Parts: sequence; structure tokens; C-alpha cells
Amino acid sequence: MTDYRLFDYGGMMLDEGRSRAYADCLTRLVTPQSVVVDIGAGAGFLALLAARLGARRVYAIEPGDALHLAEQMAVQNGLAGRMEFIQGLSFEVNLPERADVVVSDLHGVLPMYQRGLASLVDARTRFLAPGGVLIPRCDTLWAAIVESPKLHHEAVGVWGADVFGLDMTAARPLAFNTWHKARFDAPDLVTAPACWGTLDYQALQSADVRGVLHWIIGTRRNAHGVGAWFDWSGGEGVGFSNSPLSGERHIYGQAYFPWPETIDLCPGDEVRVTLCADAVQSSYIYRWNTQVHGEDGRTKAAFEQSDFLSGALSPDRLRVLETRK
Repeated sequence: MTDYRLFDYGGMMLDEGRSRAYADCLTRLVTPQSVVVDIGAGAGFLALLAARLGARRVYAIEPGDALHLAEQMAVQNGLAGRMEFIQGLSFEVNLPERADVVVSDLHGVLPMYQRGLASLVDARTRFLAPGGVLIPRCDTLWAAIVESPKLHHEAVGVWGADVFGLDMTAARPLAFNTWHKARFDAPDLVTAPACWGTLDYQALQSADVRGVLHWIIGTRRNAHGVGAWFDWSGGEGVGFSNSPLSGERHIYGQAYFPWPETIDLCPGDEVRVTLCADAVQSSYIYRWNTQVHGEDGRTKAAFEQSDFLSGALSPDRLRVLETRK
């Protein structure tokens, strides 16, 4: 079940770069013969847009109650006759015909969100006609080492030994195993971005994502963790970048994976980070393991972190995770 509110759907539409990229893709692909499926339709913006562009039939699939608002707006815009609204998870839906276009925005801060990737693989297999197109075509995942004393204090440092006379440090292990939505600017990046995965939705088979990132430090900097984001592609030059270096600003923000402590990085230091997103039931477990070695080869830091360790998990979820080890 989606956890978006009406305010969130409005924010997505207000993201001009994001909305324009989706609109440009639909404008290019939708014809009067097209069948379009919108997975996770929410309040219906993309489905309604496809219908307005002249699609013969549009199927809007959404588990949340916002779908009823989409139905009202279809009537309001004179589009209801060419649209069908299906409340439920796309995995549980069967359609009477194949689609020429499957469109979705199932991202959270990163594309690995709830069952989004698995939904797209399923939709490609069961809904898409031969020669049909998925929007987006591809998400490219990027990461960099970041310096942000403010973010690190808010995430980890706040749980100190003297907070109004209280020792709050018992929470620190949970805090530094919790990643957050953040906003980074170009000066916050200690390293150049490195690619840690490419999600080609025409070929994607697994909902799990794993990447090994490697940097050699060129300038002395303090560092507080890893920042991650994605670039979106709709094909044929249509896309947007969520990078702090792009000059664009999108609703998704970036992900901040904090380290337990500040690391003083020196020229010649080697940093290696293994960044994983493992699909477990209807969500993800993220892991970020870090090794920092000095130019002389000595280990300066070694962290093994996971949001599995950020809070209590139900026995059922624990059992599922154990089976994946």
C-alpha cells in the first residue's frame, strides 16, 4: 500500500524537470492506437496525460485511495470513456490486452523502493506487448563520499553523552545504521561520483542491486559518509539528473548513508564502499560496508552498516532475511 499523501502527489507534479521528462516521453510515444498502463498511478497525473494525448485505452493501477480522485478528474476532463481505474497491486491485476506503453514513477529517494523494481519486471513480462516501451527506460545509480558536519550531527552526533545531562549514546548504533533523505550541494562532495548500478528496465531481472565503489583521495577532507542519487532516462535524449552537480533540484533529494564517525581523509587514501539494496518482502534492506586504507596500506577505518540494525524487526521479517544469507 502506498504511503503517499495528496501533498506528495502535488509535489511530484510541481517538479518541473521530472514532470516535463515524463510528458515528453508520453508525447513522443502515445498514438491514437496506443494502450497505456500506469503502474502506481496515484492521483492519476500520468494516466490522465496519456489519455489527453489520445491513447485508445489507459489502465490506471493503484493500491491507494487516491485512485478515486483520479477517476473524478477523468470525468472532469472528459477522459473517462477511454480510461479504466483498477485499485490493487499490479502483481494481482490481469488485463484484457497488452500495452504499447507502461509508465510508472515508483521511486522513493532511490529507485529501490517498496516493490517498485519487482513491479516493473512483472509488468514488462505480463502487460507489455512485443515491441512495447517502458517509461522510464533506465535509472543510473551514483554515489560519492560526502562531507557534511551538520547532517552527520543531526543523524548521529545528536545522540551524545551529555544531552541536557542525559547520556543518549545507547541510540548511536541505531542512528548510524539509518540512512536518510538529504540535500547535497557540489561542495559537499569529497570525491567524484562513481556509478554503482544501472537499472535497464527492458532487461532487468532482479530487484536486488549491488555495487562496489572505489576512490583514491586527492585532497585532504573530513568525510561523514556516502551520498547517493540517480539519473533518469526516458530514452532518446529525454531525462533528468538528480545529481548535486547537475544544477537541477528534484523532489526525490539524495540518500545519505552516514558513517559512525568523522574520517580525516588524506591524499592517497583509498576508500572502498560496497553498497547493496536487498529486496525483502515489500521493502528493502540497505547495506553499506566501508574500508579506508592510508597511502601506507594501514587500515584507517572499517565499517559494516545496515538499516537491518537500525531498529526492531518483526520475527517474520527476521526469518526472511536469514534465508537470504
